[in-house]
Amino acid sequence: MMDIEKWKQVYYSFVETFVEEQYRWLSLALKEHTTVFDLGAQAGDSSFYLLNNNEDKIDKIYAYEPDADFYSLLRENLERTHNNRIEPIFAKAPEPFKFEPKFKNVVIKCDIEGAEHNVFTKDADLENVYKIQLEYHEGPKDLPSILESKGFIVNTIGPWTIDKKLGEVGFIYAWRGD
Repeated sequence: MMDIEKWKQVYYSFVETFVEEQYRWLSLALKEHTTVFDLGAQAGDSSFYLLNNNEDKIDKIYAYEPDADFYSLLRENLERTHNNRIEPIFAKAPEPFKFEPKFKNVVIKCDIEGAEHNVFTKDADLENVYKIQLEYHEGPKDLPSILESKGFIVNTIGPWTIDKKLGEVGFIYAWRGD
């Protein structure tokens, strides 16, 4: 059973995703046969949002969630919808990001509470990634320069303070110029 604080997090995530459309930019102009990596899937709100807005373009979503309570809720949501295009993975995001087999058209959504600095390193394999939206914690640090060195155009927004517990957060939008 989840405590009240986790239910609040789920509520705020659903508001950010479906009311404020936090991932609208990421969902725009996707290529045919896109594979999505949802790093920090929580209850699946961002995965469902992206698939709902791009059902004809997304082949598969790999939804990573390391928290047992959130992962259980993600599984329940997938069972209710009978969705087989979202694959839940009970694990933290790969550090650094690498995935086999390689997919041609990859998009990454990342909201992993500070671990993004371990995922997007100089050793990350982002060769077939064409779009990334990530929430950063404790400042962007070297994330923009790493992404630029891998051929991305980068727009960094923030930081701002949501609450004392989360500290300073912001967004990085990264895309290929081709």
